[in-house]
Amino acid sequence: MKIVIIGAGSQIFGRRSVIDVLLEKQFNDLPVELVLVDINEQKLELMYRFSQMVGEFLHSQVHVSATTDRKQALLGATHVFIAVSYHRYELWEQDFRVPYSYGFKQAYAENGGPGALFHALRNIHIIMDICSDIEIYCPQALVFNFSNPESRVLLAMSTLTNINAIGLCHGQHDALQAVCKLLERPWDSVTMRGGGINHFFWIQSIVDTTTGEDLYPLVKRKASQETSMDFALTKELLRIYGMLTYPDSTHAGEFMSCGYSYMQGKWKHGLESRSIATTHKSQQDMLSPYLTGSIPINPILVASREIAVPIIVAMQNGIPTEFTSGNFVNSGLYIPNLNPDGVVEVPILVDGKGIHPQSIPALPEGVASMCRTQMSIQKLTVQAYQERSKNLLLQTLLLEPTVDDIPKAEALIDDMLELQKDYLPVFHA
Repeated sequence: MKIVIIGAGSQIFGRRSVIDVLLEKQFNDLPVELVLVDINEQKLELMYRFSQMVGEFLHSQVHVSATTDRKQALLGATHVFIAVSYHRYELWEQDFRVPYSYGFKQAYAENGGPGALFHALRNIHIIMDICSDIEIYCPQALVFNFSNPESRVLLAMSTLTNINAIGLCHGQHDALQAVCKLLERPWDSVTMRGGGINHFFWIQSIVDTTTGEDLYPLVKRKASQETSMDFALTKELLRIYGMLTYPDSTHAGEFMSCGYSYMQGKWKHGLESRSIATTHKSQQDMLSPYLTGSIPINPILVASREIAVPIIVAMQNGIPTEFTSGNFVNSGLYIPNLNPDGVVEVPILVDGKGIHPQSIPALPEGVASMCRTQMSIQKLTVQAYQERSKNLLLQTLLLEPTVDDIPKAEALIDDMLELQKDYLPVFHA
C-alpha cells in the first residue's frame, strides 16, 4: 500500500493526516509506504521531521519519505490525499474583500458567494495538473479530495478526468459534535443521518444510538435556547425548515443572500476579527515546538475527525462500515430531488468492494431549491474553467444570491482575473 499526501506541508491538514496514518495499528501488519509531497521545501522538511518523530514515538512500521517530485511520488500509489492551494489566506482575503467592495455582501467567501468562484478556479487549475499525473502514474489509485470548494473541485475531477475520486469533509462530524454538546451527551450515543451539498447539508434524523429514540424534538428545544452568534443562522434555519445544517453561520450563510448579516460584515480571518498583535494561524509554526521538545507530543497523537484512513481500513478489512458522508456526483439520484449532474454529500457504506453512496429521502422543496441553484453554479464553474469563458463566469456569478448588478459583476470578473492572473488560466470573452 502506498499513500501519497499532496499538500503535506500544511501544518493543519498535513499534520492531521500524518498522525492518522501513523496511528493506524493495522498498517504495522502490512507493507505501507507514506510519501509526503509539497512544493514548499522548507515546510515539507519540517513535516518530514515531524513524521519521523511521531513514527518513532508510536513505533510505527510505516515507511515515510518526502519529496517535491510529485510524479515520482505518485508512481504506483494506491491512495492519494489532495489538499492544496497557493497563498491560501492572502488570496482568500481578496476573495472576500474585492466582491464586498462591489457591494456583493458575502458571509465567508470560501465555498459559496462570488469570491468562491475564484477560489474554485484557482484550486481546479492546480488539481487538474495533479489529476493528469495520477492518470499516468497511478490510474487505479483511490483519490481523496479535501480541497475546497469541495463540490466544485470534485465535479471538475469527476467530469474532466478519469480518476476515481471521493470528496471528504469533516463538516458533518462538526454537526454531530455540536448536537452532542447541545444535548450534553457523548458523541457515540447519538446517530445522525442526512445530506445535501457540502457545507450546506441537512440533518434528517437524530436518534439515540442504543434505543433508537428520536432526539430531534429535544434538539429543537435546546437549540431554541442557544444564544451564540455563531449558531444564530443555524438556529433560524432549524426554526424555518425544521432541520439542522452546518452548526456555524460561516458555512450555511455562504449559500444565502442573508448570510452576511450573521457575520457582521467581517472576514473571520481578518484584522477586524482579531487584535493586530495576534499572529494569524497561517503564519504560526505549529511543529517546531514539538520537534524541540518544548511541548510534549503525546497529547496530539489522537485520530483526527477526518475519515480517509478509516475508509482505507474498512476497505482493507472488507467489513461493511457506514460513515456520515462523502461527496459524489448525484448520478444515482442519492438525493432524488437534486440535480443528477451535480455533487451531493450523502452517507456512505464502505466494504471490500469499495465506497457506496447511500440514498436519503428527498429534501423539502425550500431546501432543495437552494441546493439545486448551487449545483447549477457548480456545473457552470466547471464549464467556464473548461472553456476558459468569461461569459460563463458571468452566468455563474449571476446565479449567486448576493449578486444583484450585471455591470458590477462584469467588472468584478475583470478585476479578479487581473489580480489573480498568476494563479489562473487566461479566460476569453
